[in-house]
Amino acid sequence: MAKRQTKLKVAMVGGGAASFMGRIHRAAIEASGCLELVCGTFGTTRQRSIEGGRAIGLDPARVYGVYRDMFRRESKVTGEERVDLVTVVAPNNMHYPVTMAAFDAGFPVFSEKPMSCNMDEAENLKRRMLMGEQLYTTAYVYPFYPALEKLRAMILGGGLGELRRVDVRYYHGWMGQRLETAGNRSAGWRTDARRCGSGGALVDLAGPAFFVAEWATGLEADYLSPAGHPAVPGRLMDDDCAVTIRFAGGALGTVTASQIALGEAEGVQLSVYGEKGSAHWVEAAPETYTAVAPDGSRTVVKGGRKAVAGVPGGGRFGEPYGDNAAYIAALAEAYREFTAQIVAARAGRTAPSNRTVTVDQALRVATFNATAAQGMLLPPEVETARWLPFRVPKVALLG
Repeated sequence: MAKRQTKLKVAMVGGGAASFMGRIHRAAIEASGCLELVCGTFGTTRQRSIEGGRAIGLDPARVYGVYRDMFRRESKVTGEERVDLVTVVAPNNMHYPVTMAAFDAGFPVFSEKPMSCNMDEAENLKRRMLMGEQLYTTAYVYPFYPALEKLRAMILGGGLGELRRVDVRYYHGWMGQRLETAGNRSAGWRTDARRCGSGGALVDLAGPAFFVAEWATGLEADYLSPAGHPAVPGRLMDDDCAVTIRFAGGALGTVTASQIALGEAEGVQLSVYGEKGSAHWVEAAPETYTAVAPDGSRTVVKGGRKAVAGVPGGGRFGEPYGDNAAYIAALAEAYREFTAQIVAARAGRTAPSNRTVTVDQALRVATFNATAAQGMLLPPEVETARWLPFRVPKVALLG
């Protein structure tokens, strides 16, 4: 009988028992079949972290008050009990410092999006990747939806001809009321610039939608024209925004995102229009996409691999999108592919993937967030300054 392969060990930072994304990631780690959560730090205080670890059933000896203590102690563990990767599901402002500390301790990192809260951090993270063979990915799960992957292959293969327009919509209504003042932790950090970053709906929803726009089409943004505002009285961060995009080559597009579109919870919705027709995909029904011919006839195309259906309206009121079987399956697949890269690296090999999100792709999203946030600060009457050049920095080692 073949020896059963040992599961790789995961340390989690953030994601206590009451955390929305922590719950999603733990489900995906279990569903991956190749990973096991063994330790972590789960709260903003030692007591909260200990309580969080106890609630999810971890060994109390491997639950830590702060992540730096965890890295210092876990980096000394040897053998099969050693941590193999760190997953970061804390609020946005912690993604960068935790990632850098994990690198210092010698651990690969699977981080929630975005990679950082500002461009200085994003460039430093990229620079750190240039310094050594660190393994890193960001949790944009979209490449792991089979039908969307198939749609992308069709577009890149010329199925729509020259692309003319790309529209991505990411609407939710779960923050249509001031949940942040009613004790909702997910809403609390998403409306706090210190923890969320340069934008509210911009960073939380428009950034991932922008990733989909570029990844699914192969187009790259050249100029942005953004607008956004807080629609809910008393809120300081934007909760509703729209960004018009001029892509290199001339195609136009839009990324629209809202946390206050009451009744909406369909996840990302993508429409791509070319000279030969159009294609449409909705995250709440991710197992298919629809191809539309110039005469209006429609063909429903199924994904190439076994798919898990989503749940229309799967982002329940009071929660972000993601608590459904399809999202968790895509996230589990992302974990499996990253795990394969870790195993290959240890054997002196590489496991190339066109789905695992690279630091360069994450840097493009960080650039989008920063550029669009800059444009939102401009008064509406400054028409000549509305088109902002989209320029990803050329990051090189210092010295």
